Amino acid sequence: MKIKDKVRSAILSRTTEKVNQKIGIELETIIHTNNYNRLPVDEKGTFSSVDLLRLFNDKQNDNGSYSLEPGGQLEWASPPFVDLNDLQSSLELFCNQLDLVLNSKKLTLINYALDPKFSPDEVGLINEKKYQLMDKYMSQSGSMGKWMMRNTASIQINLDTTGPENMEVIAFIADCINPIASYLFANSPFKQLTPTGVQNVRQMIWQNTDQLRCGNLFDHEIYSSNGLINKYIDYVMNVPNMFKIDRFGNYTRSQSRIGDRLAMLDESGRLNEADINIALHQIFTNVRLKSFVEIRGADRTPKGFEIAPAAFWVGLLLCDQIREKVHDIVKSWSKKDRKMFNLCAFSLDLEQEGPLEESYRYWIEFFSELSIKGLAGRGLNEEKHFANYYSRIIENGPFSLQTQSHESKDHS
Repeated sequence: MKIKDKVRSAILSRTTEKVNQKIGIELETIIHTNNYNRLPVDEKGTFSSVDLLRLFNDKQNDNGSYSLEPGGQLEWASPPFVDLNDLQSSLELFCNQLDLVLNSKKLTLINYALDPKFSPDEVGLINEKKYQLMDKYMSQSGSMGKWMMRNTASIQINLDTTGPENMEVIAFIADCINPIASYLFANSPFKQLTPTGVQNVRQMIWQNTDQLRCGNLFDHEIYSSNGLINKYIDYVMNVPNMFKIDRFGNYTRSQSRIGDRLAMLDESGRLNEADINIALHQIFTNVRLKSFVEIRGADRTPKGFEIAPAAFWVGLLLCDQIREKVHDIVKSWSKKDRKMFNLCAFSLDLEQEGPLEESYRYWIEFFSELSIKGLAGRGLNEEKHFANYYSRIIENGPFSLQTQSHESKDHS
């Protein structure tokens, strides 16, 4: 079997029947001490992010898994569920556990997707070789890599697919309308204690992290759902490695392309699925393929609204009738439309022009209302998980703008 066929097989290894199509989230959280300093990453003699992770892992419950991002952000990966209501229950259990731990340790959850106070130079890096190699690589690949690693938090949505065509359509739609999610879930109101205005800052940080492995699929010449998986694999194969793992599990620097590294392992008879997964995890596009579709464009929403990004995407992508309608619309957009629309993601100005000469506002309202219809069409009483959130956003703007407005009034 050719190397690209092996990668394709790994990507499609978890396809399932529609009735078993599950949804999961990965929720990242920035944590400060009660005196508004950043929780130390791994500092001896004081409670740190590493200690926080150990507390959660020691609980040994079945409610997902826990890990740390490079700057000590806590990440909870939920179990997968067919029903958003079950996902909500799982989320509430995690949030209750987090509240108990934070209160006992006098810590504060930061309700934003960007640390509002500190620069990356003021935030430590986890003492792991993988992140040290990433940090060195990203200090050269773009201007904002350190900001991304140490100072941001997001919600990633993971969706099972039913087969190659379903995966390709889901990934393509999510890539096309990433600017909608970028607006709806924008929650980065301050940067180093300065209001960010209409700038969608976390999106801008990612745009300036590494143009070879970030951005939209569109930026990497993937323009349609037809053959998307193979085109994605072709793209991945030409991206440079940030690191490699030797046969003893040690991370070391690598200067080869991902495809060259996989080919070398294959020729030596040592290639396995773990190697392919490590390669796929070195891609940070807004939509990426693993053994499911991962959608990465949403900021970490404020507490109480964490399920809304998942609900938005489920309504558009897992209801067959709505997904087909959306696909018909977005595949009619020209490359000029797509390029212009992708630029909208960096500003919270609703009057920007989008595809077919319609405004950003028009498309946000159009796709949001379709999502609610899709959620209702699933017949699981899931629409509440996005409809209530959407009503608040369409009336008051995204949380990035709401928070700045409230802060301004408080100062006045």
